Amino acid sequence: MADNESVSAQLTIESLVKELEKFRKDMTGEFITLLNSSLEPIRDRITQLEQDVNALQSKLTIMEKEDTVLKANVDALVSRSKRHNIRVVGLPEGIEGKSAREFMTNLLSELLGDGLVEPPELDRAHRSLRPKPRTEEAPRPLIIRFHRYIVKETVMRWAKSHKVISYKGHQIKMYEDFSTELAKKHAAFNKIKSLLYKQGARFGMLYPARLRVSCNGVERIFDSPEAAESFYRQNFPN
Repeated sequence: MADNESVSAQLTIESLVKELEKFRKDMTGEFITLLNSSLEPIRDRITQLEQDVNALQSKLTIMEKEDTVLKANVDALVSRSKRHNIRVVGLPEGIEGKSAREFMTNLLSELLGDGLVEPPELDRAHRSLRPKPRTEEAPRPLIIRFHRYIVKETVMRWAKSHKVISYKGHQIKMYEDFSTELAKKHAAFNKIKSLLYKQGARFGMLYPARLRVSCNGVERIFDSPEAAESFYRQNFPN
C-alpha cells in the first residue's frame, strides 16, 4: 500500500514538473513573441535613423568639399587682387603726411633713382587696417598698390638685391602683400629655403606658392616643401 502511494506521489511530482516546464516554455515563447512585437517598431526606427544619419554624412562630406573649393577660390581671388601690392615695413607712423600715395611715390623714386624710368604710378597707399599703435609699439606697415604690375616687380627685384634699405635714418623692408593663406604656404618653404641658402644654391618663389631651384644647371620647380626637401637630401648630402 505504501509502495503504491510512493509511486503515485512520484508520478504526481513528475507530472507537476512537466507541467511547470511546459508552462515555462509557453510563457517564454509568449514573452519572446511579445518582446519581438514590441521591439519591431524600435528596430524600424533605428534603421530609419541610421539611414538618415548616412544621408546626412554624405551631404556633410559634399558640403565640406564645396567649402574647401569655395575657400580656395576666395583665397585665389584675394591673392590675385594683392598681386600689385607691396607692404613696406619700418616707416614711422605719420611720416607719410596727409597723402601716403604721394609720399610713397617720392620715396620709391628717391630710393630706386635710375632704376625707374619714371615715378611709379600708384593707385593707392595706406597703413594696414588695424588700430593705430601706441608710441612704444611697432608702426603699421604701409600698403601700396602699383598701377602696373611690371613696375611693382621692378621695385621688388631692387628690394631683394639690397639687404639694407635706409630712408632718412629708418631701416625699412619691402614684402609681397600676400593673403593669410598664401603667406602660410610661403612660410612652409622657409626651412628648405634656409638649407638651400646655406648651400649657396639659387632659388626663388613663383606665384602663387612654388619653389624654383637651380642645381647643376638644371631648374626644378616644387609645389610642396616636402618634395623640395626630398630633392635637397638627394642632391645636397651632408
